Amino acid sequence: MARRILILAAATVSLLAASPAAAIEPTTVARLVEPSVVRVLVEGPAGTASASGFVVSTQGHIATAYHVVQRHIDEGWSLFVVESGAASEARRAATVVQAYPDEDLAVLKVENLGRPAVPLSESETGTLTKGTTVFAIGYPGAGERLGADSGTSFTVGVANRIFMGAWTQDGSPIQIVQHSAATNPGNSGGPIVNPCGQVVGVNTEREMAMLITPSGLPIVYDVIQGVFFASHVSVLVEKLKALGIPYKGTQKVCRVVLGVASTNFYWYAAAAAMALIALSVLLIKHWPRRVTHIVVVGGAATRNGARALGHMLLQPPWRHRRHEPAWRLHCEDAEGGPIDIVISQEDLRRAPKGLIIGCDPSCDRCLAIDGIARQHAQVTPLGDDLGVTDLHSGTGTAVDERPVDPNDGPAPLTPGAQLRLGNITFRVERR
Repeated sequence: MARRILILAAATVSLLAASPAAAIEPTTVARLVEPSVVRVLVEGPAGTASASGFVVSTQGHIATAYHVVQRHIDEGWSLFVVESGAASEARRAATVVQAYPDEDLAVLKVENLGRPAVPLSESETGTLTKGTTVFAIGYPGAGERLGADSGTSFTVGVANRIFMGAWTQDGSPIQIVQHSAATNPGNSGGPIVNPCGQVVGVNTEREMAMLITPSGLPIVYDVIQGVFFASHVSVLVEKLKALGIPYKGTQKVCRVVLGVASTNFYWYAAAAAMALIALSVLLIKHWPRRVTHIVVVGGAATRNGARALGHMLLQPPWRHRRHEPAWRLHCEDAEGGPIDIVISQEDLRRAPKGLIIGCDPSCDRCLAIDGIARQHAQVTPLGDDLGVTDLHSGTGTAVDERPVDPNDGPAPLTPGAQLRLGNITFRVERR
């Protein structure tokens, strides 16, 4: 019992050690990421510009796009941050820690922000490939104009490609992610995340053009539908390391298996293997509880063979420990060939009331041969020896040709004795 408990405990601990997996659905990922996403406001004489950002450290550092805060830097416009779920009036003053025009990135800071940092993926670039599901989260400006509340929007798409490019004509090439998760200008600076809630990019641009109507009214429209761009998260990680900002990074690779995303599939595989091994050990050692060895001979073999074979595979005769003393009931000239019925000390410990021999497969020893009753006899411990009791078998039980009366209790079996069950005689041996 103690061994079974230890085996099951080990399997359970392994399963619990693995972090929960999450199905690929926007609501699940949004619940993980949304508390870390903020709204960035830049106010000046010409009005207010709204965009997005996300918390990268517990010290209140926020990542966003450079073009979002450019007027604050160049013209001195006021810079504010609104936490996720808060009203616009509950804005917090922010400062620019560092700006990177060529990479279109900026790092801000808000004192005493108290928001969780979203994890940044630091796994190899190759793990974000064409077709990888990505999610965009942010504060699209059009929603505010239409009267939407202060909540974020969430869209889903796939990564179309990852390539080296530059945001400006003279800028240094960086890794850029092209994706199809729909964004609005207000999404600029917001994160692109994978199905595990890890940031894989910072939203920056979409392919736009301007159309002048006959009346002279300019209309901005998408040149190509569903083409959006983001700076790869590795660019942001490099800048944060240079600034010495303690960001929340992770090198765990997000994998999707059968529609479930997780960074811990190796743990799950190991836990499943341990659970399978534990289950196999328990089945082999403890199931079936009573039947430990099957003997199939004679005309009833076709009737009981399949059932007996299953029990033989689970409890083969050679599984008995060789160093433990055992009894053997041996018949050399039985129909169908020699028969050995082995009874070990372990068998007797498991069945203190005795082992039943009969032609029924549910017996502890199934002897499917003519003349053997369904439950013919019962072998029980008798001191250091064995005893046998007839179970009203009809064809009878005898020890050294002395019939065993079912009402007299067990008759002693000693090494060398002859045990007759029905029409078959066994020699009792001690090993």
